[in-house]
Amino acid sequence: MSLFWIILVTLGSVVAGTGLCYFMVYQAREVATTRWILEHVMCPLLRILVLLIVVSMIYPAIDAQSSSADFWRVLAQPQQFRDLVNLLFVAGLALAFVPLFSHPVFALPLQSMLTIALVFHWQYIEIAASISLFPSLGTLFKVLLYMLLAYFVTREASIHLSRWINREFSVDGSIRLVADAIYLVLQIPVMLIYIGYLRSQLA
Repeated sequence: MSLFWIILVTLGSVVAGTGLCYFMVYQAREVATTRWILEHVMCPLLRILVLLIVVSMIYPAIDAQSSSADFWRVLAQPQQFRDLVNLLFVAGLALAFVPLFSHPVFALPLQSMLTIALVFHWQYIEIAASISLFPSLGTLFKVLLYMLLAYFVTREASIHLSRWINREFSVDGSIRLVADAIYLVLQIPVMLIYIGYLRSQLA
């Protein structure tokens, strides 16, 4: 798949997913129960699906033989898709109660790396025993450094972009939509860092 299509699918899925979530929450803003369900159940599930699409676009960097189709082929195995979604959902809930890691800039990279680790493990099950899925200290340092950079970039960019959206479309509260979209896109370097670590063990 060409870089153009990777960018197009990634941006399209991120904008569509976060936009749909924001639209549903905005429409239900006066119904407390419905809004709570959307914010704590439906939107996190939708965010996980978008995250899986983004990961599937980056996953072929694992090796020259892998493709996005391989990613979905692995998840098509009995119960693996359901198990992964359930695990990511529970992980998201658990991280929400952990100081610092409850913030999307930390939670989303952990979820993306967990996704890559599990799919990688299932794909290379024959040699899984000889491969460490836990990132090295150097990899962790790079990821942490990038998380901090992504936080400051998103904080500044989302403020200005959300003001423009609010003004142009006569809405309010779009900053969460904008921040979510930016955070999802900014996970790509984290994925590439972690994938590079896994790929080095295949050499």
